[in-house]
Amino acid sequence: MDWFTFVDMRLALILFFGLALGACKKYKDPEPFTDPRIKNKYCNDPSAINYNWDFPGVADNSTCIYPAEIFAGQYFYRDSLFNATGEVVKTDSFPLSIQALDSVNLTISGFCASGFFTAKASRFFQFTIDSLLGNGQEYCGFDDTLSGKGVKSGIADTTLIKFTYQIQTDTGLIQHAGTATKL
Repeated sequence: MDWFTFVDMRLALILFFGLALGACKKYKDPEPFTDPRIKNKYCNDPSAINYNWDFPGVADNSTCIYPAEIFAGQYFYRDSLFNATGEVVKTDSFPLSIQALDSVNLTISGFCASGFFTAKASRFFQFTIDSLLGNGQEYCGFDDTLSGKGVKSGIADTTLIKFTYQIQTDTGLIQHAGTATKL
């Protein structure tokens, strides 16, 4: 192969790649397509109970249901006190008030004449009574402390909360369980 043929071949290759590269354009995403058949709204907030329910659809956080909301209200509470062997020692009943402070924090009043307990709700239909003093919150102004939880069976359960809690006293641990019925 002579020198001129080699140079001509190199020029032809450079010209070919130059034209090929010049013919390429940068890729541009197509405009987004919204399916007009999808009209249902869904909650797009991960802290909400109904996060991503009814997806796909149109994100609308006004449809969100937050954990504290499902517990808020006025209730009538029926309580049972158990001894160490699990036998019912005493029963009692009284009104309870549960208020939502924000999307997850609650106050529960009615256990004591004055005062309230704080609790934190989760998106899994339960709340826990915060442990502020080591083993729980101060119970009715005494040196006793309270800790426990409340549970709903699901989003459709609009009337009942199952409570289980314990009171730590200077003489031992007292177990309680009961049901609160919404008024």
